[in-house]
Amino acid sequence: MIRLNKEIFKYFNLLGTVGLIIILNIIFSIVLYKIFVKYFGESLIIFLLLIALGIINGFYNVYKIIFKK
Repeated sequence: MIRLNKEIFKYFNLLGTVGLIIILNIIFSIVLYKIFVKYFGESLIIFLLLIALGIINGFYNVYKIIFKK
């Protein structure tokens, strides 16, 4: 029988957290764009900029979680 190690669950938890953080940052960027469109109109450049900032912010937050002291 396979013996489950607590370390495995720790890494699965970290993997799930990483994915959730990145996805939520991108979704937040899309919501910000929808608010921008409501008041200022559509702009592809602003959309791409907000998506890029969401991705960068997501990876930065993941970096902070993985390498925290």
